[in-house]
Amino acid sequence: MERLCQWLAYFYIYCICGWIWETSYVSVCEKRFVNRGFLHGPVIPLYGSGAVAMLFLALPVKDSIMSAYLVGVVGATLLELITGWAMEKLFKVKYWDYSRQRFQYRGYICLSSSLFWGVLTVALVRWVHGPVERLVRAQPGWLLIMGTLLFSAGFLLDLAVSVREAVDLRRVLVALSGLHEEIETAQKELQREVGVRVERLTERVEERKEVLAGHMEETKEQFCERLEERHKRLEERLSQLREQREIWLGEFQLAHRRLRRRHPSATTGRLEELLSEVKRRRGRGQEEDRTE
Repeated sequence: MERLCQWLAYFYIYCICGWIWETSYVSVCEKRFVNRGFLHGPVIPLYGSGAVAMLFLALPVKDSIMSAYLVGVVGATLLELITGWAMEKLFKVKYWDYSRQRFQYRGYICLSSSLFWGVLTVALVRWVHGPVERLVRAQPGWLLIMGTLLFSAGFLLDLAVSVREAVDLRRVLVALSGLHEEIETAQKELQREVGVRVERLTERVEERKEVLAGHMEETKEQFCERLEERHKRLEERLSQLREQREIWLGEFQLAHRRLRRRHPSATTGRLEELLSEVKRRRGRGQEEDRTE
């Protein structure tokens, strides 16, 4: 039990160190305080899990700087790649994005970060972990166990809240994407309906000019009525879909602002392009209304 708590203590310590580093670096770059991390508390689990994994992999070769460095580059890069891919698949959000960096892969990893992970791994196994290990081992067993259990309880609670928020955001993203597709389909159907009916009427007129000569006006009126009725139903459907979209947009914008405050580089893929398009159309609509 005590051995397990020691490793949990290492995990939490490096989670906190990672949060301090990330928050400081991003806050300086953004010129404002940015509370980094998926969780609300001052911890970033990716750093904790990465540090523990690198300790298992690199400690046996810590006497060779090059070996420890290569282990850090490969191991930490794989962990970052798998974590980034899994989080995007689960929550529909890319929480970090290296797309603008050179020598990157799908925004999950990039060369500069991989090289940096190697440096951190060498520093960890040769200079950092020794003092941390002595500090942890110096604590009384009961204090170590009690402290890690209390910290674990807070960590799991924070994790549950953060995951629920991420799932809620995913629900909004999926709903908005679906609504956009429905609206596009309805608009295309409306345009196609008008074109098809006009084409059919023209063909009938050409085929039966003589027969329809006396009933042209009646046929025209019937066609216009059917077309207007169909058009009205499609317009009502479009209006309903747009109202639903506005509701979901309100929820998304609140969640998106919270996300960007903590992850300035986070992206939500194709949805951000759709939202920009919606805003442009909304702006044109308002300008037309003012003109009228």
